[in-house]
Amino acid sequence: MIQETSRTMGLAFKKISRFIDSQKFTLTEIAFETPYGAINTTNTKKAQEAQAAKQAEDGTLDNDTPDGEDKLITINTFLNVVSLINQVESDGEKIMLNLLLLLIVTGFRFEEASSVAEDALERVKLTEKDAKHIAKKFNLPLYDLKINYLAMKGSPNKVHWVEPNAIPLVEAIFAAVKELTQPYREILRKQRSSGFTDFLPEAIKNIDNDLVELDVICEHLIVTADAGDSGRSDRAVARDKAKKVLLNLGALPDKEIPLGKRKFKFLYSKAKLNEAYKLLAKNKKLIKQGESFTRIRVHMNKSHPIAYDDMLFIMPEGFSSLTQNRIFKNIITDISIMPMGRFLGSNSGTSVFMKYDLLDEDGEYSVLKTHIPRHNVNTFLAIAGVTDHLQAVLMGRRDIKQNEHYQHLALAQKISPSSPEHFKGFDKPSVKHTKNDSPQLSLFDNFDSANGIDSNIENDCSDLDELFSGQLDEKQITNPVEHVKATGTMVFDSDLSLESNIKKSLHTYGSHEENARFLADALSENFMPDLTEVYKDLVQNGESKKAKELLERHSHLNALPLGTCTRNLGLWGCPFGAKCVTGQECGYHEMTGRSGELETIIEYSISAQNNLKQLEQLVQQDNSYADSLLKAKDACLSFDKMKSKSQEALAKGHLISLIENPTPEQFGEFRQPKTLADFFAIELRRMEKAKAQKDGKGEKEPKND
Repeated sequence: MIQETSRTMGLAFKKISRFIDSQKFTLTEIAFETPYGAINTTNTKKAQEAQAAKQAEDGTLDNDTPDGEDKLITINTFLNVVSLINQVESDGEKIMLNLLLLLIVTGFRFEEASSVAEDALERVKLTEKDAKHIAKKFNLPLYDLKINYLAMKGSPNKVHWVEPNAIPLVEAIFAAVKELTQPYREILRKQRSSGFTDFLPEAIKNIDNDLVELDVICEHLIVTADAGDSGRSDRAVARDKAKKVLLNLGALPDKEIPLGKRKFKFLYSKAKLNEAYKLLAKNKKLIKQGESFTRIRVHMNKSHPIAYDDMLFIMPEGFSSLTQNRIFKNIITDISIMPMGRFLGSNSGTSVFMKYDLLDEDGEYSVLKTHIPRHNVNTFLAIAGVTDHLQAVLMGRRDIKQNEHYQHLALAQKISPSSPEHFKGFDKPSVKHTKNDSPQLSLFDNFDSANGIDSNIENDCSDLDELFSGQLDEKQITNPVEHVKATGTMVFDSDLSLESNIKKSLHTYGSHEENARFLADALSENFMPDLTEVYKDLVQNGESKKAKELLERHSHLNALPLGTCTRNLGLWGCPFGAKCVTGQECGYHEMTGRSGELETIIEYSISAQNNLKQLEQLVQQDNSYADSLLKAKDACLSFDKMKSKSQEALAKGHLISLIENPTPEQFGEFRQPKTLADFFAIELRRMEKAKAQKDGKGEKEPKND
């Protein structure tokens, strides 16, 4: 009951926090987070995984697939999409394929892309000399291209700037779709000019007689699928289907002319056909008072009606179905998400991949969801190291916290395919390992084991600040597990057992007995030195029982953002107000050497130095800040000691990379690139490596006259 109340209150506070942050009431964001998620016992990912595990033969899941990979476009699926450009047959397929291509290139949400206007493109000439120089150098257009659109989910964005290399493709998409949809646009504009009272095409209106034959209706108004394997002629089946459609709309033949045995010519009046079409449009809620054949888009809490004839992606009703059982040629609609999902295979029905027999690498038909291209583009940005703020701007996002949904995808591509050497068929490894080679890496590339000092980097705290600050976010440096996931590395001490090394790196301790055994293994001059000295004396004097009791008394290893507290906080609490976190010395506080600890110390140290600078300025104006200034100086000195001690301890260990250059035994087998993000990550690493080598040689780019 208490947990449920905490969950409800936590979610309520989070909602209030987001509202306050969005209104900019405070200088710094509140950013309240709750450990409790929404209750969903059947449809969550974990629930689905648990259900799948129950159904598996061995009761376990296949963990080979990186988390989130199902949200990325696989290489095979992308190649299938490209092949469709030359395979799709009908105009409806071509229009929907171009919509998919626009989603892939821009990363738009489906609603944003499908409602974009036909005249949304706008060229902006390059005026800066440097911009023109770069465009000419890389053979890019001498203009920028923007797409005017309405962003969703509270984003104020109204413009999307197209990546320069993609400008020709985006312009080609717009040109192709405008050409395909021009006839439908003309139909809509004529209907709108009549107030949507006249739905008949010119071909029928130009017939001299007021009665229209069913065959003419099948040609100009209602198109149906062929007979298939029914044994009847396509014409006969089309007539029957069209007649049933008209009957459902309340239109009976005005005249039936016998043509022979069981054969009739059916004639319908133009007025009756027009009324049937009007009824169809009303049934599909296309005719509304003041907003007929219009999509309503909400942007920044305001409604924006967009007429179908102004939109780029439009087509006749039923044209999106690949089987095309029934098409109403003079009812022009937009493209909604349901038929698009069916087209891509994520909804039931015949997908474009099924129709053209395009398979993924697992032998199944390729499947996409409309939001996957957006995940793909955002993952590219995250891999490339684009800042969260700029990612949010480029993706039309109001809150940068939403970028978190894409970080695990970027991490999977950054770490899992950590170098081209992992993949068969790519470059051969540049380093050949011998039997004497160790998979371990020294903490610093140029560490001199003889004197215990980094030969290139002086043991100076400011150098450490420059090396390690700002590389990871707060969660990744204060949470050892997140740090290991982000870096793919752990520091191991050859004097400790494997179990103790893992516990030390991840700061995952258990009961008092387990902690006591860990302390017996891990105590050193760098970890709890005072306790180490007493413990060694007792052991050397043969007092093993007292030594064990000593460890059990000091086995309270409470995890802190910075180090560990050996006091029994559960029983006695902290009487010092957690002063260790601010850099003040405490007899119960110890550094652990866990993953991310050095980076945490550095971030805390930088913060303390900034506070010190501010206090030095304040003291000049108000001497009452003198005591605070002294404490700030002590905190900076304390953090500097921690940094030196942590660096010294880490330098004695070995940095084991869990990803980099694995042996076949470690990795099992080389992982083949599966997604476009894999290839993007590999190519990015190659480019960065080539640039680093070029910069190292001091090469200069030739001048372009």
